[in-house]
Amino acid sequence: MRLLLIHQNFPGQFRQLAPYLLKQGHDLAAICSHQRPAPMPIQLLRYTPPSKVKGLQHFGGSMWLEALQRAESVTHAVAALLAKGWQPDAVLAHSGWGETLGISELLPDVPQVIWPELWVRPEHGGHGTDPGLPQKLEQLGRHALTRVALAEAQAWVLPTRHQANSFPSEFQGSRLHVVHEGIDASVACPNPLVRYSVRDCSIDRSVPTITFVNRNLERLRGFDMFMRALPMIQRAHSQVRILIVGDNESGYAGGSPGGEPLRQVMLRELQGELDLSRIHFLGRIPHPQLMALLQASWVHVYLSYPFVMGWSLLEAMACGCCIVGSRGMPVAEVIEDGVQGLLVPMGDVELLARRVIALLNAPDLRRNLGEAARKEALSWDQSVTLPQILRVIEEAVKCR
Repeated sequence: MRLLLIHQNFPGQFRQLAPYLLKQGHDLAAICSHQRPAPMPIQLLRYTPPSKVKGLQHFGGSMWLEALQRAESVTHAVAALLAKGWQPDAVLAHSGWGETLGISELLPDVPQVIWPELWVRPEHGGHGTDPGLPQKLEQLGRHALTRVALAEAQAWVLPTRHQANSFPSEFQGSRLHVVHEGIDASVACPNPLVRYSVRDCSIDRSVPTITFVNRNLERLRGFDMFMRALPMIQRAHSQVRILIVGDNESGYAGGSPGGEPLRQVMLRELQGELDLSRIHFLGRIPHPQLMALLQASWVHVYLSYPFVMGWSLLEAMACGCCIVGSRGMPVAEVIEDGVQGLLVPMGDVELLARRVIALLNAPDLRRNLGEAARKEALSWDQSVTLPQILRVIEEAVKCR
Protein backbone atom coordinates (compact mmCIF):
# COMPACT_ATOMS: atom_id res chain seq x y z
CA MET A 1 0.00 0.00 0.00
CA ARG A 2 0.88 3.63 -0.39
CA LEU A 3 0.37 5.26 3.01
CA LEU A 4 0.47 8.98 3.84
CA LEU A 5 1.39 9.77 7.46
CA ILE A 6 0.51 13.23 8.82
CA HIS A 7 1.85 14.46 12.15
CA GLN A 8 3.19 17.95 12.80
CA ASN A 9 5.95 16.42 14.96
CA PHE A 10 6.56 13.34 12.77
CA PRO A 11 7.19 10.58 13.59
CA GLY A 12 5.36 11.26 16.88
CA GLN A 13 2.90 8.43 17.48
CA PHE A 14 4.28 6.71 14.38
CA ARG A 15 7.85 6.24 15.64
CA GLN A 16 7.28 2.47 15.96
CA LEU A 17 4.65 2.06 13.25
CA ALA A 18 6.43 3.78 10.33
CA PRO A 19 9.58 1.58 10.40
CA TYR A 20 7.36 -1.50 10.73
CA LEU A 21 5.31 -0.49 7.68
CA LEU A 22 8.49 0.10 5.69
CA LYS A 23 9.76 -3.32 6.68
CA GLN A 24 6.48 -4.83 5.50
CA GLY A 25 7.13 -3.35 2.04
CA HIS A 26 4.68 -0.44 2.07
CA ASP A 27 5.45 2.86 0.31
CA LEU A 28 5.32 5.77 2.79
CA ALA A 29 5.23 9.54 2.56
CA ALA A 30 4.88 11.92 5.51
CA ILE A 31 3.92 15.53 6.15
CA CYS A 32 5.20 17.51 9.15
CA SER A 33 5.92 21.07 10.28
CA HIS A 34 9.41 20.70 11.77
CA GLN A 35 12.82 21.01 10.12
CA ARG A 36 14.62 18.12 11.80
CA PRO A 37 16.28 15.50 9.58
CA ALA A 38 14.04 12.73 8.32
CA PRO A 39 14.23 9.87 10.86
CA MET A 40 13.76 7.23 8.17
CA PRO A 41 14.12 6.87 4.36
CA ILE A 42 10.74 8.15 3.16
CA GLN A 43 9.37 11.15 1.28
CA LEU A 44 9.02 13.90 3.91
CA LEU A 45 7.14 17.07 2.98
CA ARG A 46 7.39 19.99 5.36
CA TYR A 47 5.24 23.05 5.89
CA THR A 48 5.82 26.17 7.97
CA PRO A 49 3.81 26.09 11.21
CA PRO A 50 1.46 29.05 11.69
CA SER A 51 2.41 31.85 14.04
CA LYS A 52 0.60 32.02 17.35
CA VAL A 53 -2.30 34.49 17.10
CA LYS A 54 -3.22 36.64 20.06
CA GLY A 55 -6.84 37.50 20.57
CA LEU A 56 -9.62 35.32 19.16
CA GLN A 57 -9.73 33.56 22.49
CA HIS A 58 -13.49 33.00 22.45
CA PHE A 59 -14.22 29.27 22.56
CA GLY A 60 -10.75 28.43 21.32
CA GLY A 61 -10.85 30.81 18.37
CA SER A 62 -7.07 31.08 18.03
CA MET A 63 -6.85 27.28 18.14
CA TRP A 64 -9.35 27.00 15.29
CA LEU A 65 -7.49 29.58 13.24
CA GLU A 66 -4.23 27.68 13.72
CA ALA A 67 -5.98 24.41 12.79
CA LEU A 68 -7.33 25.89 9.56
CA GLN A 69 -3.92 27.29 8.67
CA ARG A 70 -2.33 23.90 9.23
CA ALA A 71 -5.08 22.21 7.21
CA GLU A 72 -4.45 24.58 4.31
CA SER A 73 -0.69 23.89 4.39
CA VAL A 74 -1.27 20.14 4.49
CA THR A 75 -3.65 20.23 1.52
CA HIS A 76 -0.98 22.07 -0.51
CA ALA A 77 1.51 19.32 0.41
CA VAL A 78 -0.99 16.62 -0.58
CA ALA A 79 -1.64 18.38 -3.87
CA ALA A 80 2.12 18.36 -4.54
CA LEU A 81 2.19 14.59 -4.01
CA LEU A 82 -0.76 14.10 -6.34
CA ALA A 83 0.90 16.26 -8.99
CA LYS A 84 3.86 13.85 -8.91
CA GLY A 85 1.53 10.90 -9.42
CA TRP A 86 1.76 9.64 -5.82
CA GLN A 87 -1.73 8.93 -4.45
CA PRO A 88 -2.14 7.15 -1.11
CA ASP A 89 -4.32 4.15 -0.42
CA ALA A 90 -4.88 5.45 3.12
CA VAL A 91 -4.06 8.47 5.29
CA LEU A 92 -2.81 7.94 8.85
CA ALA A 93 -2.88 11.07 10.99
CA HIS A 94 -2.98 12.58 14.45
CA SER A 95 -6.14 14.68 14.64
CA GLY A 96 -5.09 17.09 17.37
CA TRP A 97 -3.90 20.04 15.28
CA GLY A 98 -6.49 20.17 12.50
CA GLU A 99 -4.12 18.89 9.85
CA THR A 100 -6.68 16.49 8.36
CA LEU A 101 -9.53 18.98 7.92
CA GLY A 102 -9.04 19.41 4.17
CA ILE A 103 -7.99 15.89 3.27
CA SER A 104 -11.41 14.52 2.29
CA GLU A 105 -11.86 17.33 -0.25
CA LEU A 106 -8.69 16.33 -2.10
CA LEU A 107 -8.92 12.60 -1.45
CA PRO A 108 -12.64 11.81 -1.16
CA ASP A 109 -12.18 8.09 -1.78
CA VAL A 110 -9.11 7.57 0.41
CA PRO A 111 -9.82 6.24 3.93
CA GLN A 112 -8.44 8.05 6.95
CA VAL A 113 -7.23 6.32 10.11
CA ILE A 114 -6.72 8.85 12.89
CA TRP A 115 -5.21 8.93 16.38
CA PRO A 116 -7.36 11.34 18.48
CA GLU A 117 -5.70 10.46 21.86
CA LEU A 118 -8.23 11.72 24.42
CA TRP A 119 -11.60 13.43 24.81
CA VAL A 120 -10.65 15.74 27.65
CA ARG A 121 -13.27 15.80 30.41
CA PRO A 122 -13.43 17.93 33.58
CA GLU A 123 -11.82 15.19 35.69
CA HIS A 124 -8.80 14.91 33.41
CA GLY A 125 -5.67 16.59 34.70
CA GLY A 126 -6.95 17.01 38.25
CA HIS A 127 -9.66 19.54 37.43
CA GLY A 128 -11.98 19.72 40.41
CA THR A 129 -9.47 17.86 42.59
CA ASP A 130 -6.45 20.14 42.64
CA PRO A 131 -7.43 23.85 42.85
CA GLY A 132 -4.17 24.71 41.13
CA LEU A 133 -5.37 22.97 37.96
CA PRO A 134 -8.50 24.84 36.78
CA GLN A 135 -10.46 23.49 33.83
CA LYS A 136 -9.59 25.14 30.52
CA LEU A 137 -12.85 25.95 28.78
CA GLU A 138 -11.12 26.37 25.42
CA GLN A 139 -10.94 22.57 25.45
CA LEU A 140 -14.62 22.63 24.50
CA GLY A 141 -13.61 24.24 21.22
CA ARG A 142 -11.10 21.47 20.66
CA HIS A 143 -13.88 18.93 21.07
CA ALA A 144 -15.67 20.51 18.12
CA LEU A 145 -12.45 20.22 16.11
CA THR A 146 -12.13 16.56 17.07
CA ARG A 147 -15.72 15.84 16.01
CA VAL A 148 -14.96 17.03 12.48
CA ALA A 149 -11.86 14.81 12.26
CA LEU A 150 -13.71 11.78 13.64
CA ALA A 151 -16.60 12.22 11.24
CA GLU A 152 -14.30 12.14 8.20
CA ALA A 153 -12.26 9.10 9.27
CA GLN A 154 -12.99 5.42 8.69
CA ALA A 155 -11.17 4.26 11.84
CA TRP A 156 -10.05 5.77 15.13
CA VAL A 157 -7.14 4.27 17.06
CA LEU A 158 -6.82 4.85 20.82
CA PRO A 159 -3.82 3.46 22.74
CA THR A 160 -5.60 2.53 25.98
CA ARG A 161 -9.08 1.55 27.10
CA HIS A 162 -9.07 4.49 29.51
CA GLN A 163 -8.53 6.92 26.64
CA ALA A 164 -11.12 5.19 24.46
CA ASN A 165 -13.70 5.34 27.26
CA SER A 166 -13.27 9.11 27.48
CA PHE A 167 -15.06 9.57 24.15
CA PRO A 168 -18.84 10.16 24.04
CA SER A 169 -21.14 7.21 23.42
CA GLU A 170 -21.69 8.08 19.75
CA PHE A 171 -17.99 7.35 19.12
CA GLN A 172 -17.97 3.93 20.80
CA GLY A 173 -18.89 1.95 17.69
CA SER A 174 -17.07 -0.33 15.30
CA ARG A 175 -14.76 2.41 14.00
CA LEU A 176 -13.02 2.66 17.39
CA HIS A 177 -10.02 0.39 17.93
CA VAL A 178 -7.99 0.16 21.16
CA VAL A 179 -4.41 -0.61 20.14
CA HIS A 180 -1.28 0.89 21.67
CA GLU A 181 1.54 2.08 19.40
CA GLY A 182 3.76 -0.41 21.20
CA ILE A 183 7.08 -0.30 23.01
CA ASP A 184 10.27 -2.14 22.13
CA ALA A 185 10.66 -4.57 25.03
CA SER A 186 13.93 -5.87 23.56
CA VAL A 187 15.44 -2.40 24.20
CA ALA A 188 13.46 -1.60 27.33
CA CYS A 189 14.57 -4.66 29.27
CA PRO A 190 16.25 -5.56 32.58
CA ASN A 191 20.03 -5.24 32.76
CA PRO A 192 21.51 -5.94 36.20
CA LEU A 193 25.00 -5.11 34.89
CA VAL A 194 24.02 -1.66 33.60
CA ARG A 195 26.78 0.95 33.86
CA TYR A 196 26.43 4.37 32.29
CA SER A 197 27.21 8.04 32.80
CA VAL A 198 24.79 10.89 32.14
CA ARG A 199 25.32 14.55 33.01
CA ASP A 200 28.33 13.65 35.23
CA CYS A 201 26.24 11.08 37.11
CA SER A 202 27.56 7.49 37.11
CA ILE A 203 24.75 4.96 36.70
CA ASP A 204 24.73 1.39 38.02
CA ARG A 205 22.72 -0.69 40.48
CA SER A 206 25.13 -0.44 43.40
CA VAL A 207 23.49 2.68 44.89
CA PRO A 208 19.85 2.89 46.04
CA THR A 209 18.22 4.91 43.25
CA ILE A 210 14.77 6.46 42.80
CA THR A 211 13.77 7.57 39.31
CA PHE A 212 11.08 10.00 38.15
CA VAL A 213 10.54 10.56 34.42
CA ASN A 214 8.18 12.82 32.50
CA ARG A 215 8.31 15.06 29.46
CA ASN A 216 7.80 18.06 31.75
CA LEU A 217 8.03 18.46 35.51
CA GLU A 218 4.41 19.46 36.13
CA ARG A 219 1.55 19.13 38.57
CA LEU A 220 -0.57 16.98 36.26
CA ARG A 221 2.14 14.31 36.55
CA GLY A 222 2.55 14.75 40.30
CA PHE A 223 5.99 16.38 40.32
CA ASP A 224 5.06 18.59 43.28
CA MET A 225 3.82 15.55 45.22
CA PHE A 226 7.01 13.65 44.43
CA MET A 227 9.23 16.53 45.56
CA ARG A 228 7.34 16.91 48.86
CA ALA A 229 7.96 13.21 49.60
CA LEU A 230 11.73 13.52 49.17
CA PRO A 231 12.64 15.06 52.57
CA MET A 232 11.07 12.10 54.41
CA ILE A 233 12.72 9.62 52.00
CA GLN A 234 16.15 11.23 52.33
CA ARG A 235 15.94 11.27 56.13
CA ALA A 236 15.23 7.53 56.08
CA HIS A 237 18.02 6.72 53.56
CA SER A 238 21.27 8.59 53.78
CA GLN A 239 22.64 7.06 50.56
CA VAL A 240 19.62 7.15 48.27
CA ARG A 241 20.00 9.19 45.07
CA ILE A 242 17.16 10.65 43.03
CA LEU A 243 17.35 10.89 39.23
CA ILE A 244 14.75 13.22 37.69
CA VAL A 245 14.19 13.42 33.92
CA GLY A 246 12.05 16.15 32.36
CA ASP A 247 11.93 19.69 31.03
CA ASN A 248 10.85 22.78 32.97
CA GLU A 249 8.15 23.80 30.49
CA SER A 250 4.52 24.24 31.54
CA GLY A 251 3.37 20.95 30.02
CA TYR A 252 -0.24 19.80 29.93
CA ALA A 253 -1.14 21.50 33.20
CA GLY A 254 -0.22 25.00 32.10
CA GLY A 255 2.56 25.64 34.64
CA SER A 256 2.42 27.14 38.11
CA PRO A 257 -0.10 29.97 38.75
CA GLY A 258 2.68 32.56 38.69
CA GLY A 259 4.18 31.21 35.48
CA GLU A 260 7.43 30.16 37.17
CA PRO A 261 8.75 26.65 36.37
CA LEU A 262 7.42 24.21 38.96
CA ARG A 263 10.93 22.96 39.68
CA GLN A 264 11.93 26.40 40.97
CA VAL A 265 8.69 26.70 42.94
CA MET A 266 9.28 23.39 44.70
CA LEU A 267 12.97 24.02 45.41
CA ARG A 268 12.03 27.30 47.06
CA GLU A 269 9.23 25.68 49.08
CA LEU A 270 11.55 22.88 50.27
CA GLN A 271 14.64 25.02 50.82
CA GLY A 272 16.69 23.61 53.69
CA GLU A 273 14.80 20.29 53.71
CA LEU A 274 16.57 18.58 50.80
CA ASP A 275 20.06 17.22 50.31
CA LEU A 276 20.51 18.54 46.79
CA SER A 277 23.82 16.72 46.35
CA ARG A 278 21.81 13.50 46.03
CA ILE A 279 19.14 14.91 43.67
CA HIS A 280 20.06 15.03 39.98
CA PHE A 281 17.90 17.03 37.55
CA LEU A 282 18.86 15.64 34.15
CA GLY A 283 16.48 17.49 31.84
CA ARG A 284 15.72 15.56 28.65
CA ILE A 285 18.17 12.83 27.80
CA PRO A 286 18.66 10.47 24.81
CA HIS A 287 16.62 7.29 24.84
CA PRO A 288 19.58 4.90 25.46
CA GLN A 289 20.51 6.90 28.56
CA LEU A 290 16.89 6.85 29.71
CA MET A 291 16.86 3.06 29.42
CA ALA A 292 20.06 2.89 31.49
CA LEU A 293 18.46 5.02 34.21
CA LEU A 294 15.42 2.76 34.35
CA GLN A 295 17.57 -0.38 34.38
CA ALA A 296 19.52 1.02 37.34
CA SER A 297 16.42 2.14 39.23
CA TRP A 298 15.54 0.55 42.56
CA VAL A 299 12.15 2.30 42.73
CA HIS A 300 10.48 4.18 39.88
CA VAL A 301 7.75 6.70 40.72
CA TYR A 302 5.04 7.44 38.13
CA LEU A 303 2.22 9.76 39.17
CA SER A 304 -0.62 11.19 37.12
CA TYR A 305 -4.09 12.60 37.39
CA PRO A 306 -6.44 10.87 34.92
CA PHE A 307 -4.96 11.64 31.50
CA VAL A 308 -3.07 9.89 28.70
CA MET A 309 -0.65 7.19 29.81
CA GLY A 310 3.00 8.09 29.21
CA TRP A 311 5.22 5.73 27.25
CA SER A 312 7.80 5.99 30.03
CA LEU A 313 5.55 4.01 32.39
CA LEU A 314 5.39 1.03 30.02
CA GLU A 315 9.11 1.26 29.30
CA ALA A 316 9.90 1.35 33.03
CA MET A 317 7.76 -1.74 33.52
CA ALA A 318 9.49 -3.46 30.60
CA CYS A 319 12.85 -2.69 32.26
CA GLY A 320 11.63 -4.57 35.31
CA CYS A 321 11.32 -1.47 37.47
CA CYS A 322 9.63 -1.65 40.83
CA ILE A 323 6.86 0.94 40.37
CA VAL A 324 5.10 3.18 42.85
CA GLY A 325 2.25 4.73 40.87
CA SER A 326 -0.86 6.78 41.34
CA ARG A 327 -4.15 5.07 42.10
CA GLY A 328 -6.80 5.21 39.37
CA MET A 329 -6.49 5.82 35.67
CA PRO A 330 -4.32 5.78 33.64
CA VAL A 331 -1.95 3.74 35.83
CA ALA A 332 -4.56 1.22 36.97
CA GLU A 333 -4.93 -0.04 33.39
CA VAL A 334 -1.50 -1.70 33.63
CA ILE A 335 -0.78 -1.97 37.37
CA GLU A 336 -2.87 -3.73 40.00
CA ASP A 337 -1.92 -2.62 43.49
CA GLY A 338 0.39 -5.20 45.02
CA VAL A 339 0.80 -7.19 41.79
CA GLN A 340 2.77 -5.20 39.19
CA GLY A 341 3.54 -2.34 41.58
CA LEU A 342 2.22 -0.33 44.51
CA LEU A 343 -0.37 2.44 44.13
CA VAL A 344 -1.03 5.55 46.21
CA PRO A 345 -3.73 8.23 45.96
CA MET A 346 -2.71 11.45 44.26
CA GLY A 347 -1.91 14.00 46.94
CA ASP A 348 -0.99 11.54 49.71
CA VAL A 349 2.63 12.60 50.14
CA GLU A 350 3.25 10.69 53.36
CA LEU A 351 1.98 7.37 51.96
CA LEU A 352 4.10 7.85 48.83
CA ALA A 353 7.20 8.38 50.98
CA ARG A 354 6.43 5.42 53.22
CA ARG A 355 5.88 3.06 50.30
CA VAL A 356 9.10 4.12 48.58
CA ILE A 357 11.06 3.70 51.84
CA ALA A 358 9.55 0.26 52.45
CA LEU A 359 10.51 -0.89 48.94
CA LEU A 360 14.08 0.37 49.27
CA ASN A 361 14.35 -1.98 52.26
CA ALA A 362 12.67 -4.98 50.57
CA PRO A 363 14.77 -6.43 47.72
CA ASP A 364 12.65 -9.58 47.33
CA LEU A 365 9.44 -7.56 47.01
CA ARG A 366 11.10 -5.20 44.53
CA ARG A 367 12.20 -8.16 42.43
CA ASN A 368 8.75 -9.80 42.47
CA LEU A 369 6.96 -6.58 41.53
CA GLY A 370 9.51 -5.86 38.81
CA GLU A 371 9.14 -9.30 37.27
CA ALA A 372 5.35 -8.98 37.23
CA ALA A 373 5.64 -5.51 35.70
CA ARG A 374 7.90 -6.85 32.95
CA LYS A 375 5.43 -9.65 32.20
CA GLU A 376 2.56 -7.15 31.83
CA ALA A 377 4.65 -4.84 29.65
CA LEU A 378 5.39 -7.66 27.18
CA SER A 379 1.71 -7.64 26.17
CA TRP A 380 2.25 -4.02 25.05
CA ASP A 381 5.32 -4.87 22.95
CA GLN A 382 5.35 -3.70 19.34
CA SER A 383 5.54 -7.29 18.11
CA VAL A 384 2.00 -7.66 19.49
CA THR A 385 0.53 -4.23 18.75
CA LEU A 386 1.90 -3.25 15.32
CA PRO A 387 0.34 -6.20 13.43
CA GLN A 388 -2.98 -5.23 15.04
CA ILE A 389 -2.67 -1.65 13.78
CA LEU A 390 -1.79 -2.90 10.29
CA ARG A 391 -4.97 -4.99 10.30
CA VAL A 392 -6.99 -1.86 11.18
CA ILE A 393 -5.43 -0.03 8.20
CA GLU A 394 -6.00 -2.95 5.82
CA GLU A 395 -9.63 -3.24 6.90
CA ALA A 396 -10.21 0.49 6.36
CA VAL A 397 -8.78 0.23 2.83
CA LYS A 398 -10.79 -2.89 2.05
CA CYS A 399 -14.09 -1.44 3.28
CA ARG A 400 -13.78 1.96 1.62
